[in-house]
Parts: sequence; structure tokens; C-alpha cells
Amino acid sequence: MVSFFVFRGDIVGITTSYTILIVDDNENNLFSLKSLIEEYIDARVIKADCGPKALQELSKNDIDLIILDIQMEDMDGFEIASLIKQRKKTRDIPIVFLTASFTNEEFRQRGFEIGAADYLTKPIDEYQLINRINVYLRIIEKERNLNLELEQKVREQTMELRIAKEAAEAANEAKSMFLANISHELRTPLNIIMSINQMLRLYLNKNELDKGQVEKKVNMQVQNCYRLLRLVNNLIDITKMDSGHFELIKRKGNIVQIVECITMSVVEYIEDKGIGLVFDTDVEESTLYFDPDAIERIVLNLLSNAIKYTPSGGCIFVNIQSIEDGVVISIKDTGAGIDQEKIDVIFERFKQVDELLTRRHEGSGIGLSLVKSLIQMHGGSIEVHSEEQKGTEFIVMLPAGNEDESAKHYISSVYDDKQRLVEKINIEFSDIYF
Repeated sequence: MVSFFVFRGDIVGITTSYTILIVDDNENNLFSLKSLIEEYIDARVIKADCGPKALQELSKNDIDLIILDIQMEDMDGFEIASLIKQRKKTRDIPIVFLTASFTNEEFRQRGFEIGAADYLTKPIDEYQLINRINVYLRIIEKERNLNLELEQKVREQTMELRIAKEAAEAANEAKSMFLANISHELRTPLNIIMSINQMLRLYLNKNELDKGQVEKKVNMQVQNCYRLLRLVNNLIDITKMDSGHFELIKRKGNIVQIVECITMSVVEYIEDKGIGLVFDTDVEESTLYFDPDAIERIVLNLLSNAIKYTPSGGCIFVNIQSIEDGVVISIKDTGAGIDQEKIDVIFERFKQVDELLTRRHEGSGIGLSLVKSLIQMHGGSIEVHSEEQKGTEFIVMLPAGNEDESAKHYISSVYDDKQRLVEKINIEFSDIYF
């Protein structure tokens, strides 16, 4: 920072340290100039009594300003200035010429053509000299500050570019993994369906149709069709969300009975895998405004994940707790758990905890991302707690919400269309093989 003081009542001086080179072949002039400058300006003053010494000092030091006498023996000021301006390191240093005579316009023009910034005549006026030096030092200070600002901006922009590059590389890596996952997810059910069709065609050609075998193969085809439908639904909904065209259709209803109905509807699926299911609530009724289709999808997806990672003999717990302005839904399992280092990525789109070639279960890596988005669209939140080999708990907070035009009708406590719920279960559970 530059600080100032007053010289002779109205000369403003600069106290930031600078280095000034004065060149004169008269020792008395050098002494007088050096003393005068050091008295009023916080600057390091270097003396040189000839051209070669001046050039030597310039090569050893970072000089901010040069005060150069023109009339010197051996090498005059014009010659020294020409050499200074030829060097890359020194060409931009301001030069103030000192002269006792030859101040006509032609003489001045010669100096300016060489690169002089200013002329001062001898005998030197102290007031004028200090003010001229201050002017140039202020200019130098501004250039320094501008350079510092520019360097800072360059550093900031370099950091931003580096961060953007890393983010782009991470996004490209995620997209590459997503495309690999999607390719796998599309090929697997399609290959199964095609293989079953080939086998059925073979049975038909050989007249070896067996009702039990046919029924088993058809069921496999249906399940894999559900897998494809689930994947397509997720991709369509992601596209809608990204474009801002996905809307919730909220209704007023008892969230406790809705979640209980969804949970109890999957009991037979869970029991087929030898897993226990416990539903508990501290309140029988809690009225919220919510989209029932979205709630179905949230609960079924979280139950699906719990089933995938819970071994036979394990248990899944669904609990609802009433809070001041909404409810907390907990879905907890006694499964394999999640590595603490990987918990942060499970809600990221296209990310999976299991790698493509080593993962234990099927999935595109977009289900939990959609779940989180649906919960946030309700104004709620989701978090996960997990410990390896001890299980995982997803905790969903849903606020009571507000009534609007789309929430005029009350949702029944039970589903009238059981087949619709069964189909949704089949879709969400389609990548679980029982």
C-alpha cells in the first residue's frame, strides 16, 4: 500500500520502497541528487558515474526509474539511453534526462525518439524534481497494482478452469459409466427375451411343449419386459426433470396408511427371499399433501434396494414417526451395508456403489437419484446411515405441505385398484430375481 506525506506544503510524496538509478559523471551532482531523493522519498538510490557502470547496475538490480545526465564524457546520455532501450529487461524503465543546455525542440525530439519520459534542466529545482519523481512512481505503483490484479485474476481463472476441467472429466466418466450400465441393462433383458423366444420356437418345432416350462419362460419374459419398462420410465422422467416438465400431482391423504399399504403389498415378495418385514408407526394418521404415485415409487425403490442387499434370514424395518410439521419414514435393513467412502455417491445420477463388472446386483444407477429428486420436489429430504455388514437405513422427511388446486381430492386409505399396485411392484422389483 502507498502512504503519503506533504513536502513544502503541497508536494505529495510516496513512501513505498522503490529503486532509482541516477547517472552523472559529476560526483557532487550524484551526492546532491541522492541526498535530496532519500530525504523526501522512501527509495533505494543507486549511483553510477558512467555508462558502463549504469548498465552494470541495471543488470544486477530491478530499477524502477532512471535519472540520466545527458552531457557526460566517453558515453553521453543519449548513447546510454539507446543501449537501455535495446535490452528487453530494461526497455520499459522510465528515463528522465537532466541537461544544462541544448534544450531546443530538436534536442528534445532526439531524446523522446530514443525513449525519454521527461526532461529536467540544471540547476535542479528541488520542488519540480521531487514532484516529477512522485508522478512516475505513482504510475509505476498503478502498474504494479494492475499487474497484481491481473495475476490474481489469472490465478482465479486458472483455478476455475482447473475445477471446470475436473468437473467435466468427472461428468464424462460418469456418463461413460452410465452408458456402459445402460448398455448392460438393455442387453441383458433383451438377450433373455430373445433366448426364451428361440427356446419356445424350438419347443414348437419339436412338439415338445410343456405347460410348466412354457409358463416359467413366459414369466421370465414378463419380468424382463418390466425391467425394460422400468429403465425407460426412469430415463423419460430424468429428461422431464432436467427440462422442467416433470410435475407432481398432489392429493390430500393419510400418509401412514398409504405407506403401510405399499409395504404390506410386498410381503410375499420378501418372504420368498426368506427375509422378514416389520412395519411400525407411532401414529395411526398423519394428513399430508403428496403425489401418491411418487410416494409409491419412493417407498418401492427403497424397499427394492433393501431386498437386494439383505441376505436370507435378514430383516427389513419400515417405521413412520410423526414430527411437528410432517412425518419421518425410515426403511432399515440388516444387509451388507455401504462403505463409508461410497455413501456420498449413492444419490448421484449414473453412479453405483458396485462397479459394472463386479457389482452384485443389477441397476442403472439412476433409481436413488430419482428418489431424491421426488422427495425434494415434495419439499422433503433424504439421508442415509450405513455400516458394513450391519445394514443400511434410509431416512425420509416429508413435510405436511400446502393445499393447492391439484390437491382437492382426498386419497382413500386403501387402493381400489390392487392390480395397478401389483404392476408397479413388478416394475420396481424387476431387477430382483427370486
